[in-house]
Amino acid sequence: MTTPCHPVPEQGDTRTVPKELYGRSEESRIITELLDSATAGAGAPALVEGIIGTGKTSLLRWAEEAARQRGMQVLTATATSTEQHFPMGVVHQLLDCLDTAGHQPGPAFKELPGQAGREHPDYLQLTELFKTLSRAAQKTPLLLTVDCIQCADPQSLLWLGFLSRRLDSLPVVLLASKRCGEMASDQHLLVEFMEGIRPDRHLRIDDLCPSAALDLAAALASQDPGALDLLITTSGGNPYLLTEQIRTVPAPHTSAAGPTDHAEHPPAELPIRLRAVKDRVLCFLGRLDRHGPRAARVARAASVVGSAVSAELIAELCSLPVEEVSESLDRLSESGILRGTDLTFRHPVLARLLYLDIPHAQRAELHRLTARALHRRGTSPQDITPHLLHAAQLDEPWMPRLLLDAAAALVPHQAPAAMELLDKAAAHGLPAHLAPRTEKLRIQALMGLDLPASVAAQSARVESATHPGERATEALRLADILLRLDEARQARQVLEHAYDQIRCSDAATAARLRRQLTHIRLHEGTCTLFTPRPDTQSSPGHPAPTGEERLEAALLLRTAQGDSAPAATRIAHTLLATPRAPYGSPSWYHALLALLWSGGFDDAHRHIDAEVQIARAHAVPTRLADALATRSLIQLHRGLLDDARTDARQALALLQRIHADRHHTGALARSVMIEVALEKNQIAGLADLLATALPFPATTPTWWQLHLMHSAARALGRLGETQRALGLMAHCEKELRRRKVTNPAILPWRSTTAMLHAGVGNLPDARRLAREEAELAQRWAAPFARGRALLALASITSHSDALRLSTKAAELLDAQQEPLLYAHCLHIAGQAHQQGGNTIRARELLHRATEVGVSLGADGLVEVVQRALRSAGGRPDPRKDSTEALLTPTERQVAELASRGMSNRSIARLLQVSLRNVESHLTHSYRKLRISGRHGLTKYFPAQDSTPAPLILHGRQAVSYLRQPQSA
Repeated sequence: MTTPCHPVPEQGDTRTVPKELYGRSEESRIITELLDSATAGAGAPALVEGIIGTGKTSLLRWAEEAARQRGMQVLTATATSTEQHFPMGVVHQLLDCLDTAGHQPGPAFKELPGQAGREHPDYLQLTELFKTLSRAAQKTPLLLTVDCIQCADPQSLLWLGFLSRRLDSLPVVLLASKRCGEMASDQHLLVEFMEGIRPDRHLRIDDLCPSAALDLAAALASQDPGALDLLITTSGGNPYLLTEQIRTVPAPHTSAAGPTDHAEHPPAELPIRLRAVKDRVLCFLGRLDRHGPRAARVARAASVVGSAVSAELIAELCSLPVEEVSESLDRLSESGILRGTDLTFRHPVLARLLYLDIPHAQRAELHRLTARALHRRGTSPQDITPHLLHAAQLDEPWMPRLLLDAAAALVPHQAPAAMELLDKAAAHGLPAHLAPRTEKLRIQALMGLDLPASVAAQSARVESATHPGERATEALRLADILLRLDEARQARQVLEHAYDQIRCSDAATAARLRRQLTHIRLHEGTCTLFTPRPDTQSSPGHPAPTGEERLEAALLLRTAQGDSAPAATRIAHTLLATPRAPYGSPSWYHALLALLWSGGFDDAHRHIDAEVQIARAHAVPTRLADALATRSLIQLHRGLLDDARTDARQALALLQRIHADRHHTGALARSVMIEVALEKNQIAGLADLLATALPFPATTPTWWQLHLMHSAARALGRLGETQRALGLMAHCEKELRRRKVTNPAILPWRSTTAMLHAGVGNLPDARRLAREEAELAQRWAAPFARGRALLALASITSHSDALRLSTKAAELLDAQQEPLLYAHCLHIAGQAHQQGGNTIRARELLHRATEVGVSLGADGLVEVVQRALRSAGGRPDPRKDSTEALLTPTERQVAELASRGMSNRSIARLLQVSLRNVESHLTHSYRKLRISGRHGLTKYFPAQDSTPAPLILHGRQAVSYLRQPQSA
């Protein structure tokens, strides 16, 4: 009989814990000790105190069940404010339970209803009641629970205090609960009762800690962790508010951002359970003071203000004296509704419930008054803007100006929020002098929301411009939008019309227009850079390059015709040097791509990293998408497959958000994703990518669509649709010849077509195209382009030629600069050695190709190489199934310690090796993992990783394998 039904759990153990005890292990332990002591004959009083909703009543109910399991008699009472005028009402509830159990109350109890006209019971009556309880306790130990003792009538409080001081020798536990902040019927008697409680039995409970709240939420609902975290945040860990939110169907739209973000789309009405929560809170607020609903008014005003409030501000909103507001704020803080530090709501869901309880018109007026009061106090604009957004009217001149200023700050980063502010300002009427600025901001916001929709607005702005210079500036913006939507012809017409109007009046603006016209014609493939005529120097149709334009024209000419990569590299470096070509401008991108196609991968990567950082700071979606897509192309050339796919996905996500992913650099991002899927042998991913990339538009393809066309043809060849792939490559060839682009470094369509022809047995055409690309690549003289062309030719020739060509390619390629291409070179060389009968050498090269392929994540190459390795009599090392496994055990140990942030010296001290030894191991790890420093180790060594089996790698450079004599 003395075994409790619910053992007190260890902290964090939730297997046998009732829901009311989550986070209350210490309190339940103390109550259990009190019950056990009472069954042994020594009783005691205890008090559970907390703010509203923290589970005081639930803890009392659990204690009652635990007492019954111990064989104790339970007497319960609940005090309410509506019954405070009934003398001894709580005592009646307790002793009625005793009467129901078969015990006979004493004579003092029978005299309670009349009290013989006395206001308080006398000492004899208190003693008789105590004796009655004592006699019952001698038969069965008792637990007395009094919920909400602060609402008990004064007579009952008097007797409870009398009883609590006489329980030491009785098997009686008196357990009461008290809600913070609420006024007592007799504060002196309540304080006297509380002073009789030992400090260790005065249980002060608060909102649950995050871990306990998560345990409770998980026990109540099987929602995803993100949804539970949101509910925990909005409830502030309050058990009652958390439980009611979880049980509400449908779940309310709540936000942890605070009450001033209220309800951009508020529900028509609250769910029933939350309406009950709101009503209970309002009743509680009504009992906080004795001066009517003042506390509720103050709390509602605080929910509108949202941020930290002051008594002066709330007094101004509520038209109340500051002293009264201060008193109410103190009550709200004491009761746990507001935080005592900054007077903000402890539970965001309560702020929202009170906010939605305010009538809409009154709420809008409170926002207007709040905005005006904050503005008068010099508060920052970002704190005033939310109130203006929800205000009924903007009746002061500074209000629309402040909204426009806030919109201008939000346009780059939060276009939807900026558009909302602009709509609010326009709806209430704007002064005429602010209209142009408003329209300009609206177009900028549209460009971050829906790029196609911004065309009409910007076109109207071009037409409304009266001054030629203004018209030219707006025309440049419109042309940029049209170009990003692949409407090059319309963009050219817009600029030509603006150029005709200004070329004689403003030379500087005319030069800008002429230069942009050149870039548009390059995009179209109609620019005549090669034969400028003297008689057309000032014509917009044939602009003559001058100054930087001439330098750019020379770069484009050399790059397109494949004439001397070293010379193109020098020109590109000149243009990329600040301030020759501003970051992110078309000229800057032309120089960057020329540098890439010349083989300057490291320099190109460094420049594009800087542009990505600048674009992120400016937060213009189109610019950032351009930078990310271009960086993904550079990373693809460097063999950084995972990084390339990540950047391409981010670029596509940005463009999809503004409905422009089918245009401009969206094609480049898809092209990179297809190439990565090919290298990773992700056939299902290829099919999905092709479904969104094909068919191509019937119009002339843009430059990046040519790259997508080329990648799609490679993917179709992998999927077995060779004829369809050849059709795409024929279209690609036709367009490149029209553009007079012969450089194989830009788009190796000849080698791709050669491989497709070889796949269907057309070896003569395949070898002809491969030789043509090799000759053009030799003329361009970029090592990576020459190596790629030689490998394509080697893959479709006899084994002796293949060995010669692949060896030459290996001498040209840099294992660090072009690791993926180099791994393909090892594969072809290994196959050539195998066909020549030198299987030992073949296995050696194929093993190395496997290592490089695994380090790059090129699963497709690894699979092909391992098949060749088995064919050569070798056996793939099962330990080389991950990038980390490429390291020796010591290298892995050192790299893992470095990934955790340990310094080289600390690692050397821990492993008892020299500092130079640690540095050597890290250098080898960086080389094998294809990373530049310890910041890249975290990708390979997450905290939960276990150390793989030891692995020994070849210690020599891969190039040396190809240079060893074949007799090896």
